[in-house]
Amino acid sequence: MTCSAGSALPLATQRDIMLTNFVEYARAVMSTAYRVDRNTLRTNQACIILLTVLAFVIGDASGRWLILFTAAVMLLGTFVPALALFKQLHQRLLKPSGVFGPDVRDEDPMPHQFAQAVGGAVLVAAFLALIGGATAAGWVLSWIVTALAFVNITVEFCVGCFVYFHLDRLGLLPHAIAADRGAR
Repeated sequence: MTCSAGSALPLATQRDIMLTNFVEYARAVMSTAYRVDRNTLRTNQACIILLTVLAFVIGDASGRWLILFTAAVMLLGTFVPALALFKQLHQRLLKPSGVFGPDVRDEDPMPHQFAQAVGGAVLVAAFLALIGGATAAGWVLSWIVTALAFVNITVEFCVGCFVYFHLDRLGLLPHAIAADRGAR
């Protein structure tokens, strides 16, 4: 149904063929579109904020273990969704009970997973700083993650997603997580 460059088809027919091909392509893309429940992400961010602030309030000795727990949940949940405890809280408790329903959007989850992995890695660095005696550095790293989670939950701007999009645009992401990972 495509036309060749030297085709004698009228311009309107060529346009109709291109439009039909585009519509078919768009339907194929939309049928395999990624979906993200934004309220699951909000619950995740709220838990990160709550636990990192609580860690700071209870202090270095115990708080650092809460930082490590939060980092572990973030990192494990990035690679094994069943271990994403903060997200599971929304999926298995808050959403079914009607407390905090779904807000599903057609969106690629990979930028959010990337952001969560980076946040988890920063919290691991915070934990290492806290146990290594660099208390100020540890808490600064922890507060950076807290602040970015707060920005994400309040104004819906994900800094980690922003970084992901720019790295992807520059071709600096591995194919396994790049935006075109399903296209090759």
